[in-house]
Amino acid sequence: MTATRERAAQVAEEVTRRLADPAAVERVAAANTDQLADGRRPLVWHPMSLNEGYLGIALLHSERGDRDRAYAFLSAAARTRPARHALLDGLPALLFTVRAAATRPGDYASLLSRAEPAVRELTRERAAAEHTRLRPGRDGVEFAAYDIVEGLAGLGRLVLEYGDTEPLSYLIALTEPIERAGTSVPGWLVTHAAVRGDHAGDGHFNLGLAHGVPGPLALLAIAYGRGLRLPGHAQAMERVADWLLDWARGGSWPPTVPLHVQRERAAAPGRRPHDHREPIRPAWCYGTAGVARALYLAGQALDRPGWREAAIRSLHETLARPWDTWGMVDAGLCHGWAGMLHIVGQIGRDSGDERLLAHADALAGRVLDAFAEDAPFGFRYAASGDAEVSPDRVGLLEGAAGIALALHHHSSGKSSATGWDTALLLN
Repeated sequence: MTATRERAAQVAEEVTRRLADPAAVERVAAANTDQLADGRRPLVWHPMSLNEGYLGIALLHSERGDRDRAYAFLSAAARTRPARHALLDGLPALLFTVRAAATRPGDYASLLSRAEPAVRELTRERAAAEHTRLRPGRDGVEFAAYDIVEGLAGLGRLVLEYGDTEPLSYLIALTEPIERAGTSVPGWLVTHAAVRGDHAGDGHFNLGLAHGVPGPLALLAIAYGRGLRLPGHAQAMERVADWLLDWARGGSWPPTVPLHVQRERAAAPGRRPHDHREPIRPAWCYGTAGVARALYLAGQALDRPGWREAAIRSLHETLARPWDTWGMVDAGLCHGWAGMLHIVGQIGRDSGDERLLAHADALAGRVLDAFAEDAPFGFRYAASGDAEVSPDRVGLLEGAAGIALALHHHSSGKSSATGWDTALLLN
């Protein structure tokens, strides 16, 4: 074991120790509010949440084999009311975390017997409602309909364990082209602005794993690789993967492509009307890391070496750039060092690429550099732009629990015991 792996194990253990008591965690985390550029001051803490609540911490304790502490945080979450229902929030998030914690026959049997049918029905109803909106002549969609964070890519990953295919059918239909102003464009056109409060323009195509079409691609690839294959399944994956590769530049992808730019590209396929000269942050949510993982999964599922090679190449090209120019502002899984660490390590192990594995160890060093002894949970959250954000976060995507999971995974070098990163559609 390298010195970095040893230190990663120590820090993961220390963070887990600081996240041991639900009441103590809530005293700090529940006081968090953010001040956003548009004037909103949202409450960050949502108890029945994987992202910023009890559930992400329960997942950490389950992964580390502490059944009692996992139970304490699950119990605290189950006594609260959810703000919404999605893979990362509410009843689906509770179901995901309980399944991860259930390691013995009969564990959480009563809760599972009630949560499973409710979540499956909720997902079927949502998929049916969204499918009816895919009518001829439609304007487009909201990304909350299909994405990982709120939509059917996330919920579809959860119900995939039961063999439910309604989300897959919807996402396959979503890839069918639509016509706008006499031009055929991808069916995943988003009609609202990419960032709340911005001008929507005429719509955009989102390329982030969190909110864009790489999320549906990842789910379709995971299902296909497990033998769950529907009519049009492979063709849908081909549409998305080929489109993503068409917008790759120097190992990076833009966060969005405006509709008018897509139409220009369709009208003149021999030239590139939109060239994002400054690569964006290579994160899970947007950028190289998330897109590369989705492409790699699709390449595995359909046995497309070119897609897998493109994913690996994009990581190498990104890693060749000075890391201090990446725009990383924290260590989190969502848009920080831990997300890049985890994905580079995954693809390195899957492909046997030793250079990626060596880079993963160096990326773990960047995560460890962010450890703050005086922070309540060991790491502080940050955001770029004009937002003033609360730094003491505990959850999976943006907080200490997710960072500790990535460090624990890196230090052990083993497959996850709970499948925690399936909540990010990375497996």
